[in-house]
Amino acid sequence: MEDIQRLLDSTFPFVTDLLKKYGEFFPFASAISVYDSIAQIGTYEGNEKPLSDKLIIELKIAIIAKKERYKVIAIFYDVRAINPKTNIKSDAIAVFVEAINDDKSITFYYPYHLTDNKHLIFFDAWREENNKEIF
Repeated sequence: MEDIQRLLDSTFPFVTDLLKKYGEFFPFASAISVYDSIAQIGTYEGNEKPLSDKLIIELKIAIIAKKERYKVIAIFYDVRAINPKTNIKSDAIAVFVEAINDDKSITFYYPYHLTDNKHLIFFDAWREENNKEIF
């Protein structure tokens, strides 16, 4: 979990900057390599406004093709999600995370509200465990 936290801590400020500047962001990935460096992973098919679901699939395909280079990956994307504790639907930063040494993948949800003056307010986060898809 230490590597996962390190990856989240290093990438999350970039995500919040994008939300403050643009009010949204396209899915992208970051990873910790087997050499312990952090890298950004992207794909581009020529479309300036790709569909998020399609881009997430393309990111997973790109990561799988080079998975021997990574020990932890994270895909960040902007969603509307229902908090399982409150049943309230809100905007959230979702982060699909998988580590080579873990048994499951985890998707973290960080619900937020972006105020008119571009201030981000975060609410209680939650997580979901799923079967691995990458490693």
